[in-house]
Amino acid sequence: PAPAVPAPADIDDPASTLARLASEPEGPGRKPFVQALRRAPADRVMPLLRAGLVSSDPALRSAAALATGRRSDGHELAPDLLALATTDPDTGVRIVATRSLANLRHADAFPGLTQNLSHETATIRLSALRALARIDPDRAAALPDLARLQLDPDARVADSATKIARGIAPR
Repeated sequence: PAPAVPAPADIDDPASTLARLASEPEGPGRKPFVQALRRAPADRVMPLLRAGLVSSDPALRSAAALATGRRSDGHELAPDLLALATTDPDTGVRIVATRSLANLRHADAFPGLTQNLSHETATIRLSALRALARIDPDRAAALPDLARLQLDPDARVADSATKIARGIAPR
């Protein structure tokens, strides 16, 4: 028997689409759901994304953060994203929120994201460093923490910090 084909993402049903995005594993299968939420009318999707960002379910918070970072009007929810990026107890949620702020190139998030440069989890330090470089490469290259981060025990953090110091955008 052929595998079941999931129903397509529905721009007219953002709540169902967000729930499907939250249950979809990382990978290309998420793309249609993100695109549908990106195109959905703001009056229908923004209240839903705002609620998702404060959900008790980390998968829903992560999905809402991902979708918010892909919308042209996502700046409206940047304070909520910044709160997730700097205080969420779930590492995955923090990273997705940080990446979304970088996608939005939200300059007001710069000071808050610098807090994560001292986080005990290397992937959180790395996502913050990359986001800061994407938001403002010159400001990131002048960060006081950059010299310390070039000596970070995590090679990915150290490599990214070195690239940022040299004016090379990290991936």
